[in-house]
Amino acid sequence: MLFEAFFWDATVERPAFTVFREHPEFKKLLSGWGRHGDRGVVAEDGLKQLGAAWSRLWTTELHSYGFVDAATPELGIAVIGGHRRQGIGRALINELIATARTDGFPAMSLSVSPVNPARTLYESLGFRRISESGTSWTLRLVLENTTEK
Repeated sequence: MLFEAFFWDATVERPAFTVFREHPEFKKLLSGWGRHGDRGVVAEDGLKQLGAAWSRLWTTELHSYGFVDAATPELGIAVIGGHRRQGIGRALINELIATARTDGFPAMSLSVSPVNPARTLYESLGFRRISESGTSWTLRLVLENTTEK
């Protein structure tokens, strides 16, 4: 699913999975999975995986594209082509939001291309743009009961 998240745009040529899984960014995102703050959910239809969402805490020294701070888990998500726009992504994200609230996190973040159609889903769930870096936006969802929007 991480591969799907990287290559969400069907117009971009995908490398072979066996080649891309050796990419340093791909390896970093999976390294040491299961540490404090790592959460994940999977959507399945029988034995077929339709999508997955995950969140992870990072540090200022080691982080991903949507990093905000060490107390904010960063969300990643993928739904396979042919199953998008059916509510699967919304259900996956809502599950992680509920988990993050239960875990006591004040916010969640993510990185998205402004041309990615999933951006409207994120915004409909309350994620708001807080910064830009290159061709990506960092969005944040405040989870605490605060006056901050």
